[in-house]
Amino acid sequence: MMTMEAGVESAERAARGLPFEVVYYPRAGWADFVVRAVLVEAGLNMLWTGGTRVKMVVETENSLQMTWFHGTVMSAVADSGPWVGSPWRMLQVAWEEHEVLQNARRVSPWQVEM
Repeated sequence: MMTMEAGVESAERAARGLPFEVVYYPRAGWADFVVRAVLVEAGLNMLWTGGTRVKMVVETENSLQMTWFHGTVMSAVADSGPWVGSPWRMLQVAWEEHEVLQNARRVSPWQVEM
């Protein structure tokens, strides 16, 4: 378990643009909170515009299979909520399988591929 002091130190280092270490213990059923830097950078370096076709892989309920879903970017707007300017969930996507992906209308750039 990580101490509060270690968390504060990591946050301070991240805010100053310095490297910091993360130890991650994945648990079944939890969302992916740790994303490889190369994926984030690639997603942020794309020019996202309305009409861009994307695909996203989603784990099925039984966790035995991955399924690709396809959609179209409707807009790309940085967050205006508590994290102003954040790319978190900045892409609004109209999914072809909208009944399956009802809770994924807004996704982060690193979650999708062109």
